[in-house]
This record gives sequence, structure tokens and C-alpha cells, in this order.
Amino acid sequence: MNGTFQKISPFDRAFQYGDGIFRTFVVDNKKVVHWKHHYKKIVEDCLAMRINPPKEKDLLSDIHSLFKSNKKSVGKFIISRGNSERGYKFNEDITHNRFLIKTKMPSYPKEYFKIGVNLYVCKQKLNPSILSGVKHLNRLENIMARQEWKSDDYADGILLDHNGYVIECISSNIFMRIGKTIYTPMIKHVGIKGVTRELIIKISKQLGFKIKETTFNLNKLLQSDEVFITNSLFGALQVKKIKNKSWQHQELASLFNQSLENLNI
Repeated sequence: MNGTFQKISPFDRAFQYGDGIFRTFVVDNKKVVHWKHHYKKIVEDCLAMRINPPKEKDLLSDIHSLFKSNKKSVGKFIISRGNSERGYKFNEDITHNRFLIKTKMPSYPKEYFKIGVNLYVCKQKLNPSILSGVKHLNRLENIMARQEWKSDDYADGILLDHNGYVIECISSNIFMRIGKTIYTPMIKHVGIKGVTRELIIKISKQLGFKIKETTFNLNKLLQSDEVFITNSLFGALQVKKIKNKSWQHQELASLFNQSLENLNI
């Protein structure tokens, strides 16, 4: 916390109200993969929450202090508004707190990358938010949705809004390909704009695909030629099955993973 190991105050507003933002990323050989993109999102999300963003040098110092091994692992920054007494009001001179958490890199089944993953369609719907696109700490809809299945049959769950439009997955963003055009849900009223989502949009254009951020329902998704999901830990994974619709293995997710590897700056 703030560069040292210390106890977290129960008066921290992240603990009291979820008043803050977070970003999760891979640390490889003591360096954050796609760091510039993650820091840009941290700053944008803090400003959207009217939190004074932390300085880049302070976050990099935290990384240097905690990640001593060359082994690939997971880092998570939480930026809270800071400490305050009970009540929603806070002083104008409140100072943010920054937290850095280190965990093991998940061991994803090899089959995920070889043949793809299954997705569950969640009953939990997403509600519009004035903080659409921001990775804030209020993730109760995702938590409720993740409780809808217990088995390992599904890698993630698709989240729809109340109009039936596909928005994202619980822990990832989602894309579909129809011909030479790649579509991803428009994050306008609800949803998170992940770092890997932004990179995939950029890479798609470089690879000669048209890319469109738009609205589409589940039926449109099921009619597509290819579906894949993305996040900062696994990169891109092809989807092999949603409900009764199955797709044959294709190479687009692998192509994107290679491009993401080349962008590792």
C-alpha cells in the first residue's frame, strides 16, 4: 500500500463503498506487459471518477519493489479515493491510496488455446451506468452472474443488457467475425473497455480487417463465422460453443496472440 507493506484502514473508501478503480495485468521478467496502455487506462478511469491519478513513477516503483522474480505472475493495482469518516461526503484535500497485489499466473488448460472454450449465457443483466467503460470497484453484477454455474465446462459467461444486446463477458471482452469484418459491442451505457480490447481493435486494422463497435444481440452472435474473447491474462481465446451453436477451430485467436506478443512494450 503506497509503496510499503502496511495495514489497510477500515475507513478507506475502497473498503467502505467500492470508491476506486482497478487494473489487472501480467508481469513478465519484472516488467508489466503493455504497461503504457494499462497506465493510460488507470489515468482515464481515475479522472472519470474524479480521483487524482497516481504518478507513473510511483506505480513503477511499486512494481519494482514487489516483483523481484523473473517468473511470470499477475499484478493488480487498486486506486482508492482515500480515507474518510462515515458518509458519502469527503474532504476536498483527500489523498488517494494505491494498492498493489501480486498473485500467481493462472494455469489455463492447453485445450483453451488448441480448440477453444465454451461460454455460458448469464441470466443476470447489466444495468446502464454513468461510469460505463470504467473499471471501478463496484462489480456486484459480475459476482452475481458468476454464481450461475459451478462446473468447469465454461471459461466465462456472456453478459447482456436489458435490451438483449451482448455487452461483454464476466471477465473478458467479446468479439465476433463475419467475413472480413470484426465486431465488438459498443461500450456506451454499460461495460468495461479492457486494455486487450483496445489493442485488438488496433491490431485488427493492421491485419486488414474492418473493425466495428456496434450493438448486436445473441442471435447475431450465434450466426457469426467466428467468436473470440480477450483479456490481459490469456490474450485471445477462440470460442468453440455457445448454447447449441458450435464453431470449428480457426486461427484468428492465435494470430491475435502472436500480434499481442509482438506489441509487448
